[in-house]
Formats: sequence, C-alpha cells, structure tokens
Amino acid sequence: MKTEHTESMDAENCLRRIARHDDTEFSNQSILNVMEKFVKTVNKMDETILVPCRLMDLKVGDEQDPACQNSKTKSSHSVHQILSSTDLFEIYNMLNGVKDSLLWGGAQEPPKNPPPPTTAIVTSVTTPIVKGHIRRPSSVSVTSTNSSSTLSDTDSESGSNEIDSGIDETSQEEGKAERIAQDFKRHLHGLTSTLRHMTEAAQYLTWRYQYDIGGPV
Repeated sequence: MKTEHTESMDAENCLRRIARHDDTEFSNQSILNVMEKFVKTVNKMDETILVPCRLMDLKVGDEQDPACQNSKTKSSHSVHQILSSTDLFEIYNMLNGVKDSLLWGGAQEPPKNPPPPTTAIVTSVTTPIVKGHIRRPSSVSVTSTNSSSTLSDTDSESGSNEIDSGIDETSQEEGKAERIAQDFKRHLHGLTSTLRHMTEAAQYLTWRYQYDIGGPV
C-alpha cells in the first residue's frame, strides 16, 4: 500500500517523464520546471510542518514575524506584499489544495467573475451614391438611362460587398489562430508567475514554522 509521501514522489517522477522529449530535459525557464519546483517545495513544507494547527492564529507580517529582521528569508518581501495579514493555516491549506489539483486534476471550477464574451467587430461598408447630371431627355432616354444606371449600381455594390466580405472572412479566419496563441501566452505567463509566488509562500511557511517551534532554520 502506497503512502502519501510515496504517491507524491511518484507524481514528481511522472512530471519529469512527461517533460522529457527524446531524452532532453526541459529548461529552467520552462513551466514544467516551475511546476516541479513548486511540488517539491510544498512536499518539503509538509515534511517540516508536522503539526499544521500550530499555524493557526499566526499571520503574515504579525508581531511574531521576524522576516524583516532576518536576512535568510529571501522571499519574504514578495510574500509580505501579496499575502499581508493572511492566516498561515489558510495559506497551508491553499498550497496543498493547489498541489493536489496540479498533480491529480479534479473538477474545474469556472472563475467567479468570468470575462465578457469576445464579440466580433463588424465593419460597415458605405457605398457612395453616384449622382447623375440633371437634363431633360426624352422619356425613352430617361427610362433607358435609369435602367442602366440601376444595373450598374447594383453590380458595383454586389461586387464591392463580395470583395469586402471575402477580405473580412479571411481576416477573421487568420485572426483566430493568433488570438488562441495570445490567450495561451497570457495564461502561461500568469500561471508561471502565480506558481513562483506560491513556491515562495511554501518556503516562507517552512521557515516560519521552524522559527516558531525553535528548530533549525
């Protein structure tokens, strides 16, 4: 029967196997490297914090927090900026929840404030009205002229609309792939940044717990 620690180690090894391609390791800047570091840091936090309830009633930046006076807490500045006055036990549970979701998946909850749906921008094409010269021809000439003018305007508008429609459709089709790529880059940047912040938070909790119980820091 596998223990929780063994399952975590298996998850780390699985993450490495997924990241490999033709026996080539991923770079330090890869999101996979950031994910692996986060998982390892949270695992170390869990191994250190044997009694999580001791984190209750402790907050980031409270009177007992010596981070500002201790140079060993390299990540204290970002943690204090992002998680100021946050309960340590709440952070502990959050980090473990994120790690479990990252490794094992689960139900994907929609964001509380979803962004508004993207609407296509419709460009209107205004066909200029061609005004003819005013004269007094015969009734037959007037009828012939009006008829040919109407046909000419209709053909011109039809051709113009077909050309514009073709250009708009081509532009919209080409823009879909670019929008998807931009969305991916934006979300990847956000995920990378968030995981790094949470990794620092896990390091901070590990250090804070060791400091409060008087163990090695």
